[in-house]
Amino acid sequence: MYNLELKPLRRPFWNSELDKMLDSLTKTEDFYAPACEITDDEKHFTLGIDIPGLKKEDISIEVKENHLYVSGERKFESKTEKENVLRTERRYGKFSRVFTLPTNIKADAIEARFENGVLEISIPKEEKAQPRKILISDSTH
Repeated sequence: MYNLELKPLRRPFWNSELDKMLDSLTKTEDFYAPACEITDDEKHFTLGIDIPGLKKEDISIEVKENHLYVSGERKFESKTEKENVLRTERRYGKFSRVFTLPTNIKADAIEARFENGVLEISIPKEEKAQPRKILISDSTH
């Protein structure tokens, strides 16, 4: 089992409660960070990011150095029938998530698929060197 884990990039000097409070004060309709789920199995890390209402063309995924950048935009649709909306909790605007990647991954083999509003990114791990027994041969001198 690997003891490195994939983690979202966070501000290291804030504790989680202060971070949540600051995020709630600074959120606007123009920018948001979608929820994600990170799983770890023997061969892959898997990231699931909830971004309903988008098309795959609206999403960008990049790997730079040891970071995975996921960004995009959900555009506000101004339709005449929306004029009578009393309340909306949907988030519109640009979104971005940055994840620090562990060193034990194959960055060139990362794959993504988008289905039912969930972006799933599969990040394969490098194969661990398997222990093997070294045989000692007879001397040929």
